[in-house]
Amino acid sequence: MTSTEVKNFRVDFENAVTELQKKYGVNISTGTIRYTDSELRFKVTARKGKVAPKLTKEAFQVGDKVKINHKSANGKEWLVEKIMSKNIRVSEIGGIGMVRVSPSLLEKL
Repeated sequence: MTSTEVKNFRVDFENAVTELQKKYGVNISTGTIRYTDSELRFKVTARKGKVAPKLTKEAFQVGDKVKINHKSANGKEWLVEKIMSKNIRVSEIGGIGMVRVSPSLLEKL
């Protein structure tokens, strides 16, 4: 498999599981895809809760309050500090944490 085929597979897979997300009320995400010439492997996680839309960096502005859709950042609020070419830098409101995160993991508050 080529990297283009793997990227296309991820998009097609995410489109195919949208019905499952609606039916079971879960948010399905895929992990890093590892592949060779003949196969690909990846981890799939289904987390209970509302289906969060996948946002792009254009949906955010510096100063926006956001939530990170990840188990390690559960219940924390973050502030958008800087929008970079691929990721967004956010800082924890009322805390000292600062991280770079993919826009697809962010939810606006």
